[in-house]
Amino acid sequence: MFVDTLVGDVYDTIVTPSRVKADAPLREVVELMIANPRSRKAYVIDDNGLYIGTVSTETILRLLGYRVGVKDGSGLSFYHFLRDAMKEQVKDVMVRGRTVTKETKLVKALGIMLEDHLNDLPVVDADGKLIGELISLELFIKGRNLFK
Repeated sequence: MFVDTLVGDVYDTIVTPSRVKADAPLREVVELMIANPRSRKAYVIDDNGLYIGTVSTETILRLLGYRVGVKDGSGLSFYHFLRDAMKEQVKDVMVRGRTVTKETKLVKALGIMLEDHLNDLPVVDADGKLIGELISLELFIKGRNLFK
């Protein structure tokens, strides 16, 4: 049953999370996203494997839009262009996100996804080390029987 399922029961069935260091170039994130298309994020880790942030496809698309001229240079967009266009390292664009553990109930993870408008979440151990990624497709598989 969906409400009794834990993240640990489903989180590793579809993807292995993409990992990157904070001082890596953004091109490395792009390469990871191409190599692992089911994961729409690259998770930033420190030298000990601890989760420290996330870079999403939306962030990379926005930067790509600035670089090819899709995003215009007027008003607030110009401010965003100046703020974002010259960023070249992962640490410049990563954001700290919420995490779940294997012991988190799936319904709580779903609640976080809905509240934060996310399609996936990093899964960490008790020490904060990145161990996986929970993606929405895994929730769909587990909850598909709720749609008759």
